Order: sequence, then C-alpha cells, then structure tokens
Amino acid sequence: MLVDRREAGRLLGVCGNTIDNLRRRGELPSVKIAARRLFDVADLRRFIDARKGVAK
Repeated sequence: MLVDRREAGRLLGVCGNTIDNLRRRGELPSVKIAARRLFDVADLRRFIDARKGVAK
C-alpha cells in the first residue's frame, strides 16, 4: 500500500518537510507515479525497525 507525504509524516509522527529530507538523503525510498511522490508502508516500517536498534 502506498501513502502520500502527508500520511507518511503522520504515520512516523513527523512533518512533511522531514519526510522530504529523509527521501532526499536516501533514507526513505519513494515511488513517483505521475506527479505524485508516494511511500510504501512496508518501507516506513523498515525505517522504524532500523532505528529501534539505534535508540538502545
């Protein structure tokens, strides 16, 4: 399932600008379909899981 930037930010608890920064740095993959940039929910989960170890 794909979500837009706003929903990705809501799911991660960050603003849209943070989502843009993560995407530009290559930390959060996205898919461009027509004029829309979308994010795979599975990638959002992987992003969270990868940071769980960092916080320990």
